[in-house]
Amino acid sequence: MRMKAAIYTGIEEIEVREVERNEPPPGFVLVDTKQTGICGSDLHSYFGNWGQSHEHAAGHETCGVVVALGDGVTKFDIGDRVAVECFSHCSICTYCETGQYNLCLNRGGISPKMHGGFAEYTSTHQSGLFKLPERMTFEQGALVEPLAVSHRAIARSGANSRDTVAIIGGGTIGQFCLADAVAAGVKETLITVKYEQQVELAKALGADHIVNVGDTDVQEYVKEVTNGIGFDAVIETVGGAENFNIATTIVRKQGSVVLVAGYYKPLEVNLSTIVWSEASITGSNCYGYSGMETDFEAAIELIDSGKVDATKLVTHYYPLEEIREAFRVSADKTSGAIKVHVCQD
Repeated sequence: MRMKAAIYTGIEEIEVREVERNEPPPGFVLVDTKQTGICGSDLHSYFGNWGQSHEHAAGHETCGVVVALGDGVTKFDIGDRVAVECFSHCSICTYCETGQYNLCLNRGGISPKMHGGFAEYTSTHQSGLFKLPERMTFEQGALVEPLAVSHRAIARSGANSRDTVAIIGGGTIGQFCLADAVAAGVKETLITVKYEQQVELAKALGADHIVNVGDTDVQEYVKEVTNGIGFDAVIETVGGAENFNIATTIVRKQGSVVLVAGYYKPLEVNLSTIVWSEASITGSNCYGYSGMETDFEAAIELIDSGKVDATKLVTHYYPLEEIREAFRVSADKTSGAIKVHVCQD
């Protein structure tokens, strides 16, 4: 059978082609793709910062309906509505057996040498699938993945209701970190932004402080509002040396900094602030278990319960046939974009 798939063809180039539809191999499921978000990592590939496949469609912020099962799939049935993680795991290595499956020694792509969410049908390994509640829309389902990323970052910070949290970056992951922190009832939140649509969204999500980096010095602002102490936890979602240095400067002594940005090249940064402050610096790698439940399960519950109104982030919708325009708009934040969704019937 044939289907349509959007495939990178070069730097800032993506086009829809007609390709063979993959049938699911053992352990895999075929999903009729319904809605897929354009992720920051997709944009890294679009700009050539990360690798591009010129044979298979990317796309992992996705959801749809199961239409075929490979041999050995027992936890899913045809007709199930599902959301998809961005990777598969083996379930038998040391990390998987201890519940840290995002660190799997045999971790692979969710659709290795097959098509992802920017295709009419997505081939996905069963280890990265989660069933959606019947009342959840496909728009909400396509937002589970980025919310799970943000939920883990907040969990890695250790922040609780007595803590203050600052978030560097007003894009999708930053805004979802804000929403998750608010849902968790943290004491006070701050988020940095660059564009007006990010300001308005941060207000809607309940930020206590919104700092526009275009006209305000973040370090000076934090020094003033915290009486020179800093924030208990800082989540860095943007990347780059400047943002790393801001994060380590505005965190309080012995506070925590979580790096969840897509760092794609080595950086020259100031490490002396870490030595003098004794701040803890850690990474947050996609999602796994945070406590007794997976980050995906937590994200599904947050959306389904209404604790996080995830659809507030979606600013643009395009059909698969218009994916070139979808990427152009997503890459240009002056367009008003935050989250751009590619939609299919």
